[in-house]
Amino acid sequence: MAFPRRSSATPRSRATFGLLILTAVSLLVLDLPGTGPLRPIRNVIASVFSPIRSASDALFEPFSNGWKGAFGYGDLKDENARLRAKLAATAGQDADLERLEAKVRDLERLNGIEVENLRLLTAEVISEPLSNFDQSVEIDQGSGAGVKRGMAVVTTGNALFGRINTTTGGRSTVMLITTADFQVGVRLADGTRAVAQGQGRGRPLIIDSVEVRRARKGDWVYTSGMEESAFPKDLKIGRVTKVETIPGQGTTLEVEPLADLSSVYVKVVLKDPPK
Repeated sequence: MAFPRRSSATPRSRATFGLLILTAVSLLVLDLPGTGPLRPIRNVIASVFSPIRSASDALFEPFSNGWKGAFGYGDLKDENARLRAKLAATAGQDADLERLEAKVRDLERLNGIEVENLRLLTAEVISEPLSNFDQSVEIDQGSGAGVKRGMAVVTTGNALFGRINTTTGGRSTVMLITTADFQVGVRLADGTRAVAQGQGRGRPLIIDSVEVRRARKGDWVYTSGMEESAFPKDLKIGRVTKVETIPGQGTTLEVEPLADLSSVYVKVVLKDPPK
């Protein structure tokens, strides 16, 4: 006896198949541009499925964020570190470039220095004063290059910077012109010879109780160049900033030093100091 063949498509399977067709059409319509005759259909379907889509987004968002956190955080951290390192390297290069440019400018300014046809030795300042009480710097030239204690050190503008205080084979310390016990023989604008003495960092030199014919603010003061002096003549000390005359006690002058005490490069005057 032949039995009638049953359809394999049950109502449930047909409903499922229909839902898939509807979903495919919906996706197709939703993916079309928002123009043309299908716009009303697209809008209707979008409004129907919008709650479903929002619900699914809310449902899967924590998993999406967790996935990004688990698999993306390390990459972002590495990239951030890479960018920070690149920025730091660039900043370091800029700083190095600025330092090199400053050195070049200092060297160029030293080119015009001439001192009595004496030989000059260029030196770099490699150590600044360690405190407000320290009035010496260190340079990278020493006895191996002919530097001796007592030699004059000059900077831009033929300005007296200081004198060599101690020296070793490859380094020397320079006593700055502002040091309290620094003394140098000077010549004033009227030809008067006197002695200028330092008063400490940030303070002018002082020429105390000297008999002068004429002294005015703004006058230049130079090294005297006397034979017994370690300093060549006509090096610039600075300008007079104050004149005070006390009857019976002479005239006291304050002199602002010309030398830039923050110079990166200086020149040592290779003139043997008196014995």
